[in-house]
Amino acid sequence: MKIRKGWIVTLLVVGFASPVVAEPLALKEALVMGLQHNFDLKVAQLDVVRSEGAVMAQEGRFDVMLELSGGQSEAEIPTASALYPGDTLETESLSGEAALAKQFDIGLQSRLSLQGVRTEGASSDALADQLDPSYQANLVLDFTQPLLKDFGWDANLADLKVAETRRQQAALAYLGRAEQLVAEIEAAYLELLQANEEQRYYTLARDLAQELLAGNERKLDAGLIPVSEVNQARSAVAGREESMLLAEQRASVARNVLADLLLHGELTTPASAWEVDFPPQEGNTVLSLEVALAKGFKQRPDLRSARLDTEVRHIELAYADNQRWPRLDLVGSFALNGLAGDDAGAGSRYVGDWNDALDGALAEDGNQWYAGLSISMPLQNRGARGAYNAAEASDRQALYALQRAEIGAEHAIRTAWTNLGLGKQRFEVATRAAELAAITLEQESRRLTEGLSDTFRVLSYQDALVAARIREVAARIDYQQALNALYQVMGNSLERYEIAAALPREGARP
Repeated sequence: MKIRKGWIVTLLVVGFASPVVAEPLALKEALVMGLQHNFDLKVAQLDVVRSEGAVMAQEGRFDVMLELSGGQSEAEIPTASALYPGDTLETESLSGEAALAKQFDIGLQSRLSLQGVRTEGASSDALADQLDPSYQANLVLDFTQPLLKDFGWDANLADLKVAETRRQQAALAYLGRAEQLVAEIEAAYLELLQANEEQRYYTLARDLAQELLAGNERKLDAGLIPVSEVNQARSAVAGREESMLLAEQRASVARNVLADLLLHGELTTPASAWEVDFPPQEGNTVLSLEVALAKGFKQRPDLRSARLDTEVRHIELAYADNQRWPRLDLVGSFALNGLAGDDAGAGSRYVGDWNDALDGALAEDGNQWYAGLSISMPLQNRGARGAYNAAEASDRQALYALQRAEIGAEHAIRTAWTNLGLGKQRFEVATRAAELAAITLEQESRRLTEGLSDTFRVLSYQDALVAARIREVAARIDYQQALNALYQVMGNSLERYEIAAALPREGARP
């Protein structure tokens, strides 16, 4: 019994040493597991994919459009022409068109089409050299170039630039969610670690009280102490068992919280089998406040996203400003025309078929062109003016939001940096207090062995040491939490653990 009692006292005096386990769940391993399996993070990742689809949809506005059409028509038109012997003019035509249309990023809209018409029947003028059937081939280029409204890259690429910026924001939102998840996992991991430490300390304290109870019972049998000494030890055992069970309950809850963050239904190893341990101690070098602020302003995903939002509002404001102009368009058309057909021996130079009509168009047998200007504008233009006013207000809102976010980030970093310094001091004080409590208990235990103390005093010093060790654990956990909080508000948690939260085809950071 003396050997076991000495072992327990040694653990309480020199500090708790975690038992050796086969495969403890390291903090970095837990972080990687959570980033792999957490459903909330997967949702954020799919938002990036959706935003990429929005970019592709905007790029599709400038795709080349293929247009094909064809049709057939027949007509019987009453006529009283002296040149035509019949009462009705009957015609039948077969038409087709193939065209390529494209919009350019400066606003130019163009359409290149090849048109063909086959007409059979009497022509409207009933000339002797009419072609029946006749073939017409036309190669036509139409274009419209805005000169004011919708002119230039800023106006025509506005939606695409917004979509590209939203894609970057989606990537930053994913990165921010990963940073937040790392912080949540760290907090849950350390909460479980603290509950486990408390449970083990309470268990050791219970065992120590049981050893004292056994010794008192032997002394009572020998008539060396009164029964009150035994009852005090029994009460201590019961109280410490209660504390041990409460700590076990907290550990169970903390373990389930951690499991939910890490696995989200993909549990392969029972969470009850997990063992956690303190993360490796980082160097004593603490970031200066200036460095922490600089890193935070550069790396925080929310600040980077807020800056991108101001860019979006600038783009929208420039577009709204462009839309206040009247629409003034340069319109043009140029066509090459070809004709062929059967002249029934009349000696026309356009005898032939489709191929001859097309060759004639390419040889510029006939051509036509048109150029002009068109202008249109609502007289009051309230829609465009209202849209501009709204865009201007949104632009100012984005600037204010960015300024507010920067102020909040600075306050959060300053607070976390201060808490880290105070947490370190508290941990050092708690460690010294635990060492003093250990010395006091060791001295009182020797006095008990020499018959110079009693059960009440020894139990009191045991309780004091257990409480001091638990405060030391809490201070160490709080210091670690403060360190984690500083890296989180700096937006640097992933880099700290050398973890890349990979985005689809883009890497960890956009």
